[in-house]
Amino acid sequence: MSQKRSDNVWIFLLAVVIPNAGGWVGSSLWQDKSWFEALEHPVWRPPNWLFPVVWTIMYTLMGVGSYYVWKHGEGLSKRWLPLAIYCVQLLVNWFWTPLFFIWQLILVALVWLVILWILVVITIIAFYRVKKSCAFFLFPYILWITIATALNTNYYILNPTA
Repeated sequence: MSQKRSDNVWIFLLAVVIPNAGGWVGSSLWQDKSWFEALEHPVWRPPNWLFPVVWTIMYTLMGVGSYYVWKHGEGLSKRWLPLAIYCVQLLVNWFWTPLFFIWQLILVALVWLVILWILVVITIIAFYRVKKSCAFFLFPYILWITIATALNTNYYILNPTA
C-alpha cells in the first residue's frame, strides 16, 4: 500500500471516529436520567434505544462526507472553509446534549437546535460546492435534526416549567 493511500485510510478513520467520539462523550456525561423520565413525553417520541443507533449512523455519515470534502476539495474555499463550517456545526451539535439533559434547559436547547439546523444547512451548501456527493451524506442528518427540533419543541410545550 502506498504512503498516500495509507494516509487516506487514517484520515478517513479520524473523520468517522471524531464525530462519534464527541457524541459518545456527550451521552456518557448524562448520568441522572430521572429528570428526563419524569417529563411528560410526546406520544410520537421514538423509543430510547433508537437514539444511539441513529446518532451513530448520522455521525458516521457526517464523517464520511467531511472526508470526501477533504479528499476532493482544494484550497481555502473548497476544503478548509467547508471543513471549518463543519467543525463549528459539530461543536454546536455536541453541546445540545448537556443543554437539554444535564442542565435541563429545554427552551435554550430548542433555540440551540434551530441554530444547529441553520448551521447544518450552511454546511450542506458548503459541501455541495465542493462536490454534490459530499452534501448527500448530510441529508439524513438535516432530516434527523428537523425531527429532533420538533421533538424538543413538544417537550417544551408539554413541560413549560421544567
